[in-house]
Amino acid sequence: MPQQAHPGTYDLTVLAPILERGGVILTPNLRLGRRIIAAWNAHQAQSGLQSWPQARVYSLESYLDRRWRAAVAGGEVAPRRLLSAIHLRQIWQRVIDKDQAGHGDYHLLQTEGAVALAQQARENLLRTRVDVKDSAVRSQFRLDPDCSCYLRWLDAFDGELQQMSAGTLSDALIDVLSAPTIVAKDDITLLDFDDVPRLYRDVLERLSFRCEEAHSDAAPVMPRVFAYPDRRSELDAVAERALAQYRAAPDMTLGIVLSDMQGDRAAMEYALRRAFDCLGDNYTSLPVNFSTGIPLDRAPVVRDALGLLDINRGELPYDDLLMLVRSRFIAPSDMRGENLVSLLRRIADDGAAAIDLGRLRYLAQQVQVEEERGTAFGEALRRTDELRLRHLRQLPSAWVQSFSDVLACWQWPGSGPLDSLEYQQVEHWYRLLEEFAGFDDVCGELSLTAALSLLRDCCRDQISQPQTADSVIQVLGPLEAAGLQFDTLCLCGFQGTRWPAPARPNPFVPLALQRQHQMPHSSAEREWQYAADLMRLYRATCREMVISYAEEIDGVPELPSALLEPFTNESLPPTNPVDPDWTARQNAAIRESVDDHNGPAPQAAELAQLSGGSSILQNQAACPFRAFARNRLRLEPLAEPVMGLSAADRGTLLHNALFILWGEINNSTTLAGMDKTARKLAAERASAAAVTEVPQTTREVAGLHCLDLEKQRLAGLLQEWLDIESQRAPFTVSERESSIALELAGITLNLRVDRIDTLEGGEQLVLDYKSGRNGLADWLGERIAQPQLPLYGLATGVSAVSFAQIRARDCKFTGIGEIDGVPGIKSDVGTAIKRWQPEIEDWPALVAHWREQLSALAEAFVAGEAAVDPTSTACNFCGLQSLCRISVQEASL
Repeated sequence: MPQQAHPGTYDLTVLAPILERGGVILTPNLRLGRRIIAAWNAHQAQSGLQSWPQARVYSLESYLDRRWRAAVAGGEVAPRRLLSAIHLRQIWQRVIDKDQAGHGDYHLLQTEGAVALAQQARENLLRTRVDVKDSAVRSQFRLDPDCSCYLRWLDAFDGELQQMSAGTLSDALIDVLSAPTIVAKDDITLLDFDDVPRLYRDVLERLSFRCEEAHSDAAPVMPRVFAYPDRRSELDAVAERALAQYRAAPDMTLGIVLSDMQGDRAAMEYALRRAFDCLGDNYTSLPVNFSTGIPLDRAPVVRDALGLLDINRGELPYDDLLMLVRSRFIAPSDMRGENLVSLLRRIADDGAAAIDLGRLRYLAQQVQVEEERGTAFGEALRRTDELRLRHLRQLPSAWVQSFSDVLACWQWPGSGPLDSLEYQQVEHWYRLLEEFAGFDDVCGELSLTAALSLLRDCCRDQISQPQTADSVIQVLGPLEAAGLQFDTLCLCGFQGTRWPAPARPNPFVPLALQRQHQMPHSSAEREWQYAADLMRLYRATCREMVISYAEEIDGVPELPSALLEPFTNESLPPTNPVDPDWTARQNAAIRESVDDHNGPAPQAAELAQLSGGSSILQNQAACPFRAFARNRLRLEPLAEPVMGLSAADRGTLLHNALFILWGEINNSTTLAGMDKTARKLAAERASAAAVTEVPQTTREVAGLHCLDLEKQRLAGLLQEWLDIESQRAPFTVSERESSIALELAGITLNLRVDRIDTLEGGEQLVLDYKSGRNGLADWLGERIAQPQLPLYGLATGVSAVSFAQIRARDCKFTGIGEIDGVPGIKSDVGTAIKRWQPEIEDWPALVAHWREQLSALAEAFVAGEAAVDPTSTACNFCGLQSLCRISVQEASL
């Protein structure tokens, strides 16, 4: 094959005589047709001509469509409305739903899948010219229950199309075959076709006075085959090959054929952008053209438009809300303001995975930061709500106006400039809305939910393909590469499981009938022949071919395609994972490192406003940076949405129930006088009272049934705890949820003690309620993990401290001090903590150790120490990793 000088050139040696005599050339794809036209125009200009007849080069289906329309215009065939794929799916859906309602002998689990297979089956039957009205054919269908059911659907579907005078291109071509006369006849050449449906061949014979085939006559090249360990390394290698060729010979053409275009396109694009350094400011300078775009609903500007319309459903998932407030295609003035941040935190604190539109609107209008109340976001919600769309039923054409009104409330697509790609996608959106209005006679009146679902289907069905200049590097699917000429052709993903593709016969057409008429995907033999024909065509249209496959995908070993057996595998060339230029620049760079782990020391005014109590020292012990971020910068990660009650909600309920319970019982004497029934009733009263105090917001999020279950669980847990308390020596609950203050290193820590008991001998015991597991080790060492009880001990001067661990089937005391008579509280301090602090022998020494360590933590906090230095478990539930970038720090080490 001759050297390609430009991505738009094509060797016209075989085709030039056909074009000169005015013949029609039909290609397997649009891209090849455009390439031939560009080459023909360049050839004519180079010949010195200033004008010449347009080359008659079309893709096969576009030519047949043109000729049918011409026949309709000439009165040779009756007009028929050609329906889009989404129109056809809607009709199939209606037919299948009606059939299911009328026949109770089956129920479809995936109606959408059945709709797609039904339309595919009908097209296969039409293209192979199988007459389903023939009694012999119908008898074959009736032998299989699925095929017999489909025959009913097909009859009803054809009846619907007949009433609408509508159909597909295949229906229109059958009309052409049935026409008495076709006046215009063409000289037709089929270029590089190996598989043309019978219907198309019959129509071409009818439309032509001569119909010939032409194939690339170049000698096939011998491919080079490479095996890669996995899919990622294969795509990375192809991207590096593309970069190397582009740098060495910018005019040489390269085609990259992906066996699974839909599955691998995004990964291939990322690999190319990374190789060509086009991920940042150079995003639009990637010298690569992709033959297929992305579904329109995945384009960010359209995705956000659909998200705005979804708000009107009445409930918005929290993740979708976050996506919308980050969108640059929405223009309310405070989309980056403090009020909106406050709103998001308020919603996150609710803990709901989805938020009701009414509550969202209320919070957005009530949130206040300093003197500013409400948000422009809330105002947009109010204007949207005033449209009252939720209970409307109207035709799709009317919904188009309603959707436009909603987007206008949000000033979509924003106030900022759109780049070329985004502008094309917005234009595509408006064209789609015009098409959406054409569903009136197909769907009738729709509810908001149905209209939005249909609109999403339409967007998913439309491909956003940007209009870009042709490039020397092209990424294509197997069919799109057919016939295109390249200097180098790389075939990727040619594992045995993908190429040839496995047979996938349609379940709605008898298998014998499919194989008899060689319908697509009907047999392994047909798939083999189809793949082999494409491979021969690839080899004839390039100067160099590289084929690759992955030896493993998703942990499953893979073998190469059997079509690669005639070719020899080559060893992988040595690769350098690091760009040599980058390495040289890094080695030559002069760096200065500054270790600065301290923030500014807090001033007296800041210390006076500090809040957090024991959490200040707890955070400082876990990680100094966490204390700096949370307690000084007041940065808190948004709460994760949960179903029902969060762990914090359950903890609050437990504390409230225990407060109420011991307010009633008060001492061990009363407890000892209660039998099992009395304890049960007391526990039930306390749990019921605690649930009654749950805030209304939490009630709405969790639901009444969840709260009823929580009340039952809590009552049982309280009964277990009373059984443990009854084993103690006499005591009186002297304080519940009392507030105390402790000053360390100039910080006033405001503490709230869960409970203080006074024992028979006058000693006092501080209890801290915990629903999780805790141990003595949490109070020891230089970085005390749980400083609450040590702080309570310092502030109150009690004789002992203890966790009150309240867990189902695992209730117990875990403590230490100078008291006896409480199971789980160690009175021999030296022995109890010898494992962790052998130098401490008694309670006074332990209290002194606590004062020393806690004072050191407080002093470090006051000094501004903010090193990213977490303990082994500090990062588990921190949520600040994106700020401290601990993973980057660990990777550098």
